[in-house]
Amino acid sequence: MDGNVGSSSGHRRRADVLAAFDPRRSLVARVLWLLAPIVLVPFLVFWVAAERLGRRTEGKLTERIVAAAVAEKRGALRVAADRRLQTLAARSEEVVAVLREAAGAVRTALESGPAPELPAEPIEELPGGGLRSVGNRRSAALVSRAAGPAAQVSRDLAATRRLEERFSDLMAGHAAISAIYVLTRSGVLRAVPWRDARDVFGAGALAPDFRLEGRQLGWPAAEETVPAVHWVPPYPDLYGRRGRIVTARVALASPSGEVAAEVGVDWALEELFTRTAEPLEAGEVEVVLDPDGKALFAVPAAVLEADGRRLAALAASQERVDALVDLAGGPHLVSLRRTVHAGWTYARLLPLSRVRSRVLVEVAPIREESRQLRSRLRQLYLVLSFALAVALGLVLRRTLSPLRRLARVADGMIAPAPSAPAEAELSRRDELGRLARALSNLGGRVRRRMRSMEGVHELALSASVVTRPDEAYARLSRSIGSLVGATKAWLALWEPESRSLAFAPPGWGVPDDALSGVRIGVSDRSLAALAYRTGETYVCNDVPGDPQASRQLAERTGVAHNAVFAPLKTEVGTLGVLIVAEKEGGFDEEDRAAVEGYADQAALLLRNARLYEELQKSYEKLRDATRNRDHFLQNINHELRTPLTAILGWSEVLAEDRPGPHTVETAIEQIRRSAQFLLTLISDLLDLARFEEGRTRLERVPVDLGTLAREAVEPVAVMAEAKGILLSVTAPASGEASVVLDPVRIRQVLWNLVHNAVKFTPKGGRIDLEARAADGGCWFRVRDDGVGISPKDLPHVFERFRQGDGSTTRDHRGTGIGLALAKAFVELHGGRIEVRSAPGCGTTFDLFLPSRGPVSSGSLPRVKRPVEPPPGGANGTE
Repeated sequence: MDGNVGSSSGHRRRADVLAAFDPRRSLVARVLWLLAPIVLVPFLVFWVAAERLGRRTEGKLTERIVAAAVAEKRGALRVAADRRLQTLAARSEEVVAVLREAAGAVRTALESGPAPELPAEPIEELPGGGLRSVGNRRSAALVSRAAGPAAQVSRDLAATRRLEERFSDLMAGHAAISAIYVLTRSGVLRAVPWRDARDVFGAGALAPDFRLEGRQLGWPAAEETVPAVHWVPPYPDLYGRRGRIVTARVALASPSGEVAAEVGVDWALEELFTRTAEPLEAGEVEVVLDPDGKALFAVPAAVLEADGRRLAALAASQERVDALVDLAGGPHLVSLRRTVHAGWTYARLLPLSRVRSRVLVEVAPIREESRQLRSRLRQLYLVLSFALAVALGLVLRRTLSPLRRLARVADGMIAPAPSAPAEAELSRRDELGRLARALSNLGGRVRRRMRSMEGVHELALSASVVTRPDEAYARLSRSIGSLVGATKAWLALWEPESRSLAFAPPGWGVPDDALSGVRIGVSDRSLAALAYRTGETYVCNDVPGDPQASRQLAERTGVAHNAVFAPLKTEVGTLGVLIVAEKEGGFDEEDRAAVEGYADQAALLLRNARLYEELQKSYEKLRDATRNRDHFLQNINHELRTPLTAILGWSEVLAEDRPGPHTVETAIEQIRRSAQFLLTLISDLLDLARFEEGRTRLERVPVDLGTLAREAVEPVAVMAEAKGILLSVTAPASGEASVVLDPVRIRQVLWNLVHNAVKFTPKGGRIDLEARAADGGCWFRVRDDGVGISPKDLPHVFERFRQGDGSTTRDHRGTGIGLALAKAFVELHGGRIEVRSAPGCGTTFDLFLPSRGPVSSGSLPRVKRPVEPPPGGANGTE
């Protein structure tokens, strides 16, 4: 048993551990699973990016260092080349100066001839085939086997011997000069200092039959003219044993223009580079090139062929070149300088790869240190990320407990008895505290919104069974006021006739007399009018201080603090404004939203109530139309049957009997009257149909008022006389008063009124017709002392197809459309017609016709004020 309990508890612990890392069940696990890629991915990105960035940075720094080293070395090469060029220029100047002095001394010696004090030099033959002088250690004299005449040779030997001292003096001041020689045309070669000439002939440096091959030279025009100096490329110094030398020589011309002698100076060029050596880096080369690009001299020894020609061509275009040149061994830093006298090119070369190699060797320790630093930074970032993840996990675990409690609060928010966050959570000042307070506020708002929705539902249920408007107003106001917690609520509904908002009593908390008769114009200063105009809800928590509020209306309704004005909007327009006022503490946004919801529901209910009312009115109109139809059919049946019966009866009398003249006259008169009645009836029906369709038009013309009144009663005067009724007409004399109207329509109106009076006035009665001109028109009155009209039938007297109930309906013929046509024609003129009557007291019709008014049945005015007789007119009795 205990084993099972331990096993189950172990399973629960494992399940809890697994749940702690399940993102579907644990917020901490979800955050940790989210943080894992957030930490690892940036770490990997940082690792790769740092490595690449480090390598790129190292490469860029190395390139910059190499560039700086190249620039530095280029400057050093330029300085060294300039310095070497200055040395070469100075030495070549010395050589040329010595050559000039030696040439001058040779010319003098040759011109002066042998010195008498010097003995002759013996000549011996050398084993190599050449000839030399013996017995003289100050100079060496060689004679060519192809020498000229012996006398000339002896003379030249003797003349050139005079140069030994001069040549020795010249060499004494210039250590770079290896030897000075002179070669005469006769084949005599004398050189200072003395050397053993056998090595010269034995090595093949000088042929035994050497001679001076000259060309015709023009004798200088002036003594300052300097002969051209010819430079011999470097060659081994077999005579002086001083390495490679360069010979500068000049030719002397005889007076005839032929070459008389050649003077040369041997320059120990190699000693210049060895004794005054420039410090060279590994791979750096000094080289002297001839104009064809051939290397004349190089330190250290180097072989340049194609590169030499390219360098020579580059130097030929400009005297100084300092550039990076791509040669056979790769890019080289090159400094080229052209010598002043010899026309050679001095080049100093350094491979760029040697510079790069030296820089890489120098920066290698720095790069290694940078790599180690990046590695330590990555390790530190990893440790910090792990520590941060652990810290966040601990913080989240401590945060999870209040979050779970808040989650339980959120789950029970809509429960019947919802729980609130604990005071500990509410008092916290961090995000959890704000979340707890937000949940508490949200719960309150949700509960208020639920109460609001329940209130809307109750409002709909309570108002849906109401049919009377006043009861609907009372229930809506009471329900909305109590739901919002206000002490006052009422409705202001739009009246199209007055174009104003009218307070609709009863309300909630406001007396009916305070609401009755109150109307607000659309442009009046009132928050209700503003809400109606804009269609927006306005909340005013300071009614006395609001400039838009109406103080007069506030005092009348007892609103002293706050109010909400919400428009009653429907799909067909705004019906009015719901006003809720006087809530303790004022109205907030929740109240605003609740009132807007109640206003929408109230607007829907009012709209339905109005539709129901319109439906009831439509039903009443339809029922009245049905009743009128029945009356019309009943009346028209009687009205048609009677004249048709008379016509048929008298027609049979005339056809079957043989009546006398008096009977025939009576029959014809009855048939004519019946046909005339039928014609009048049909004309009335057609006139009524045209009026209903809006096709009736007036033809206004000036008419004499008195004549119109008298002509209107002439057709019924016979009927009145037959019944013994006194018919009196009171009207202006002919030509006394004129009015502008349609005489046909007004004559028909007056005829209908008088004819109607004759029908309902008993024998011996009286009918009065009065007509008077009035301001802006004319006035008529038709009064009789007949049976009168009952009060219940009086409001319907002008309705078509209606007559009074009782025996009078059938005792007096009529269709019930005469008075309806009369009213229509009067209103078509823009006038008014009214009736006053009582049972047994007769009936009086008053009508007023303006001189101008509507001219078609589609533009009739509304007439509300009663018709008053003009001054001096009848007042109902005469």
